[in-house]
Amino acid sequence: MNFLFPFFLIAGALIVIPIIIHLFNFRKFKKVFFPDIRFLKEIQEQTQKSSQLKHLLILASRILAILAFVLAFAQPFLDKDKDKVSQATKAISIYIDNSFSMGIENNSLSQLDLAKAKAKEIIETAGISDQIQILTNDFANNENHFLNKSEALQALGNIRLSSKPRNAKIILEKQKQLLLTEPSLKPNIVFISDFQKNNFPQQLETTDSFPKYFVSVNSQSVSNITLDTAYFETPTILLNEPNTLVAKVSNKGKEEVNTSLTLLVNNQLKSVTNLSIKAGQTLSERINFTTSTAGHQKMALFINDHPVSFDDTFHMAGKANSNFSVLILNQQNANAFLSSVFRPGPQFRVDNHFAQNVNPTLLKNYSLIILNGISTIPTAVNNELKNIVNEGGSLMVFPPTNGNLSGINTFLSSTIGITFQSIDTSRNYVTYYNKSHEIFRDLFVKTPENIELPTVYKHYKLSNAALSSQQKLFSFSNGELFLGVSKLGSGKIYVTTSAAENTWSSFPKSYWFLPILYKMAFSNVSNKINAITLGSNQQLSVENKQLNDKTVYHLGGNGYDAIPEQRTMGGNVLINVNQAINQAGMYGIYLPDGKDSVFTGINFNRNESDLNFWNLDELKKNSRLKHANWFDEKINIGSTLNELQTGMPLWKVCIILALLFLLTEMLLIRLMN
Repeated sequence: MNFLFPFFLIAGALIVIPIIIHLFNFRKFKKVFFPDIRFLKEIQEQTQKSSQLKHLLILASRILAILAFVLAFAQPFLDKDKDKVSQATKAISIYIDNSFSMGIENNSLSQLDLAKAKAKEIIETAGISDQIQILTNDFANNENHFLNKSEALQALGNIRLSSKPRNAKIILEKQKQLLLTEPSLKPNIVFISDFQKNNFPQQLETTDSFPKYFVSVNSQSVSNITLDTAYFETPTILLNEPNTLVAKVSNKGKEEVNTSLTLLVNNQLKSVTNLSIKAGQTLSERINFTTSTAGHQKMALFINDHPVSFDDTFHMAGKANSNFSVLILNQQNANAFLSSVFRPGPQFRVDNHFAQNVNPTLLKNYSLIILNGISTIPTAVNNELKNIVNEGGSLMVFPPTNGNLSGINTFLSSTIGITFQSIDTSRNYVTYYNKSHEIFRDLFVKTPENIELPTVYKHYKLSNAALSSQQKLFSFSNGELFLGVSKLGSGKIYVTTSAAENTWSSFPKSYWFLPILYKMAFSNVSNKINAITLGSNQQLSVENKQLNDKTVYHLGGNGYDAIPEQRTMGGNVLINVNQAINQAGMYGIYLPDGKDSVFTGINFNRNESDLNFWNLDELKKNSRLKHANWFDEKINIGSTLNELQTGMPLWKVCIILALLFLLTEMLLIRLMN
């Protein structure tokens, strides 16, 4: 046994005081005269031996009480706790889970309130010189600093629920890196959470030697209905025609639930649908609505669900264009299949021109330009096509049927490095399509199991360079390309190796032809349907209208204004909103001096929607974390951590013994008469 303050042992000399009192009895006796000796018979005689025993016991009690008090001030500790006691100053990193699941209330207190109370217990029992760092899911810059006790307590009051979910592995690594900045202090990691299964992997593993204290705030699994996502079956909103919106709604609970799904467009009620969702089921509900007003369309879908509401609303925004302009440049006659796809109507304005006669300055007015069987391209048209694609335009190339390839090969070679070669007249079958590409995404409501792909009767072979530069959309079993896409600047050039004729392939008459060309036409529209999920690092692409390097895009809405992260790429600016916003809603991207905005719906991450939590016993049993200690919410975590970090508190035992000895003295005086 050792002592933290051994100089206090000198006070043990105080035991001479009761000894002196015992040896020199200073009590004065008073004579009492009895009138009759018969009263003496009623006095209980006390022998000299019993009197001496009483005084010795009282003396021993007093000496032991004094020694116990002296030992308490000297603070003894066991030899095995020497390292703990000697390293008195600590660096404590306290993580407080402030994700949305911590907003669940229990007896009028949220889980976050309980977590902050546990953190307060730890801070209050910390040493005066201890350094404390408070970390939340926000990972804010001010959370990277170590604080004293008063500053740490003040920081607790500023913690609010956060829209940013974090994985436990990332959090522990962050705490470790912060503690490494204080190498002279004894490190401690405290992790206070509800241990939601989505964010705390059961098989989480660490190899560092830092002591870790995991504190659970009790949370029961809660039923929850979540509006997971929503999307349109077409990549843009059509004017005066039905637009089909697909909403995915999930029941995370264990019982069937009835709810309603409501759609607002520009704050006008468009649809209300009643839903009945079984336990564990996900429904894909299709909603049709029509808009007759061109321009921005701000949409909000929401369901009725309590008590968890952060995932009950989904925001999206888009722009309804009066029509899409498509230009078909022909070498000779117009193509019947292309003309039937883009027939004039409310969706498209289609123009057919001869390549030799078209005015190059008009090309920039079209959403999609199709080169149909072009053999020769005038120089002015060639240059304008390159500029349009570089700035974000879309171009589709169908090769000529006459074998005259000089003009189109010159254009393709100078832009994307490919050329058409000889014609292969053997029958080939398309066996592969790139399901992950945006052209095919959401192309069908349900993809057929035995989907029929195009059959090709004759096609051009491409130069070898094409296979390395093109992204395949359709290809044959031997790997040769049938339909591919290449990027040029901010735009795209689509190339098919077969002419747009039914004598060359079944593609013009297949159910693939129309939707693929539609997607190509829509893909060049700058006002697409926008919906961003916080924390997903999604980027929003807007047309670059900056006047100079000093003008930047702003993000604003509902009285909020910020400058998001942005970078220029070709004719577009990529906007990343994750660092600039933390609340869901409808926001506009705009230039301060501009008149037009691009709107986007920003939504909370649904990672917190599955409200299932780990049992602490499960984590204790299966955890692979090194030097981990697990505690529930019932214990006083402050005193428990203090005991674990400083060894067995023997001074408390000494205080208890001193009080017991004093009590013994009092009993001896009263009872041993």
